[in-house]
Amino acid sequence: MDRGESRGLLLRCARPYDLRMRISSDLLASAFPAFLGLILSSTAFAADPAPETSTTLPIGIRGGIGTDITGSLAYGAGLNYLAELGGSGLEAGIVIFGGSFTETTTEGAHDYTENTDLFVFGALANYLFNYKRSESSLYVLIGFGLAVVSVDWEESSPTDTSLGTPLSGGGSKMGDDGSGAGSVLNLGLGHSFGSTFDLRLEAPIIIPFDGPGESAAVIPTFLLTAGIRF
Repeated sequence: MDRGESRGLLLRCARPYDLRMRISSDLLASAFPAFLGLILSSTAFAADPAPETSTTLPIGIRGGIGTDITGSLAYGAGLNYLAELGGSGLEAGIVIFGGSFTETTTEGAHDYTENTDLFVFGALANYLFNYKRSESSLYVLIGFGLAVVSVDWEESSPTDTSLGTPLSGGGSKMGDDGSGAGSVLNLGLGHSFGSTFDLRLEAPIIIPFDGPGESAAVIPTFLLTAGIRF
């Protein structure tokens, strides 16, 4: 069996949901100090919080950018409603996550490039521990939601002709795409600025229900997001 046939059989067992836990320690080491430094620099500004006004609504929007475990660009955004629970909060709304990821590998004498486009649309609820909108404070969040996960995946090689579709300059390519149900687990650390604005370092983990074969699949992302309430 040649590479194209074998990889075609394993397509739904290993791509595009293949778990590659190769998180860059340099990325995490630079993201957390930068985030905490921004929080500390805001302490003087937020020490005398503005008084709450009756015109502030519990409806908010947030968005941000970050990376996946391969270091490629990822993004997220959402519209939500906040219920304050006496020192904590429950936030629920609609969210989108996505990104375009590229990975290059070499096997034997051939080079391969994989391109994956991911889009997630769903509903997410976050519980905010120690969240006080009217005070400057750090808080922790954990969330869970349901989503539709759409993936478009393609692999190509300029020298390997066994993948399937011939390329005009030589080599070949193959791909797959589709959508299915999934869930989202969200973990994060946030800072409320004692007003309508906050910042978060979040780690949405996307888990497709109809993953490849019988194996579990997870798609971790890491985002720095900003939110505002009207």
